[in-house]
Amino acid sequence: MKISEYIVGFESEKLCYGKVQLFNPERSGIPHGITAVCGENGSGKSTLGLILEKGRYGFGNRLRFSPDHLKVKRLAFTDIHSLSGMEVTYYNQRMEATMNEYVPTIEEIMLRRNAPFDWLQRCEEIGLKDVAGKKINYLSSGELRKFLIVNALLSNPDLLVLDNPYIGLDAASRKELDSALIGLREKGVSTVMLLCDINEVPDYTDNLIILHNQEISRPIIGKERIESMKSQIIENEDTIVLPGDTASQDSDYFVAFEIKNGKMRYGDKVIFSNVDWKVNRGECWCLQGKNGSGKSLLLSMICADNPQGYSNDITLFDRRRGSGESIFEIKDRIGFVSPEMQLFFKSADPVREIVVQGKRNSLNRYRHSSQEERKEAMQWLEALGISHLANSLFSDLSSGEQRLVLLARAFIKQPDLLVLDEPFHGLDRKRKNRVKRIINELMSRRNSTLIFVSHYQEEIPECVDHFFRLGSE
Repeated sequence: MKISEYIVGFESEKLCYGKVQLFNPERSGIPHGITAVCGENGSGKSTLGLILEKGRYGFGNRLRFSPDHLKVKRLAFTDIHSLSGMEVTYYNQRMEATMNEYVPTIEEIMLRRNAPFDWLQRCEEIGLKDVAGKKINYLSSGELRKFLIVNALLSNPDLLVLDNPYIGLDAASRKELDSALIGLREKGVSTVMLLCDINEVPDYTDNLIILHNQEISRPIIGKERIESMKSQIIENEDTIVLPGDTASQDSDYFVAFEIKNGKMRYGDKVIFSNVDWKVNRGECWCLQGKNGSGKSLLLSMICADNPQGYSNDITLFDRRRGSGESIFEIKDRIGFVSPEMQLFFKSADPVREIVVQGKRNSLNRYRHSSQEERKEAMQWLEALGISHLANSLFSDLSSGEQRLVLLARAFIKQPDLLVLDEPFHGLDRKRKNRVKRIINELMSRRNSTLIFVSHYQEEIPECVDHFFRLGSE
């Protein structure tokens, strides 16, 4: 294809945004239709999205837009609370009712921005139902992502750039998103999907671009050629060596978590009720449920983040919640990673120090690290394949690299209870497999306990042999 035939043509050999530079030896671009851009973590996918939206004239970039006034809208899902107009500064803020008294509802947000009269219909078309009266902070992560997509579509873009659009969406929601993107193509709207895993490339994709080592490939055009490329990619498994078991051995307990007749509500909205669930020591569970069923909120009670834990009959590590234990006593025994945790994680320390902090108890987390601690942190970074990031700052990493750092921070603790809420968000296939192998190995040590959340059956580690579904289908 000639540059003039692309909806966006890359005329310069190098494309830059911020500190990241992409190489464009083919002088190609983005074709019309639905284009998937695939690459491993740190390959530059998010940078390419920023270049498409904001980098037309900056950093020496030369891009040709066709037409010249092309309207580009990018969704990165990194600030899912941006539409509320409220400052959300810490992970568990939305769980505190008094902090959200003035947070607007979805309907109020749409009225404020003079949305088209059919905005509610567009919500329902993408599977976002019964949300008009909900406060935005009370939507699940999957619901928030769908609402951001609806909001973007209301601006009638010519090119929609979606950074990892499937993360956090259940199977039904993924199908609804697919239908929406196909409908946009029929209306003349092109889409770029930035994906980490080539297996996520949908079968209706028109074009495929591979990003490898910050180099942009020439587009692969046509469904048959795309399927052929997908079948050619074979990834060998690397050898993984985990550090020895250095965790404390004096953590005897019989019940890791139990809730009886559990309930969760905010105002008049009942999130879930009549929940009975018991997790014994050494068991590996997968918590399942559709978007909005309350999975993350239930986990917030397990991890002592949600005040409603005190109004429920909950046992943690053989002790009734609210019987005099401190929050720190609970948290020191739990390793936790979630998508929203990543949004609010702030640290000026290098990656190696962040991992070291995960091993310590709450009172000693930020003291100066020892040589032995730094050595162990490096071993975990090597196990996850990111030892080259040891001296990097968290804010300089890609979202997938940040997720791996937080996983290393949870793994180094080798905790009594490991709680992983959709831990594979934003990870490429090779790293998903690596993390899954690490989880299986950790669970075989010390009779540890796991609660794992995922909408993808293939992501569930082999050690999981118990399932609990929250809500009805």
